[in-house]
Amino acid sequence: MACIRKIFPSSDITPKCINDYPIRVKIEARDGNGASHVVWEGDQKALFRKYASKRKAAQEQIIANLNALKSSKL
Repeated sequence: MACIRKIFPSSDITPKCINDYPIRVKIEARDGNGASHVVWEGDQKALFRKYASKRKAAQEQIIANLNALKSSKL
């Protein structure tokens, strides 16, 4: 959530939990028209501190995608 707050400080974040295995995370953004845009999707393990290199790569990808979305859509 920190990556999202860095780019969109006043955003509303709504977590949705799905109890399926393997656990996947999907970050979506909704624009003013209600259209949904997938920002990032991947394994939950990619966001764990335990896997530092995967986490850093995922965070960089999330931030890059949010910046692209900010400049093009929102």
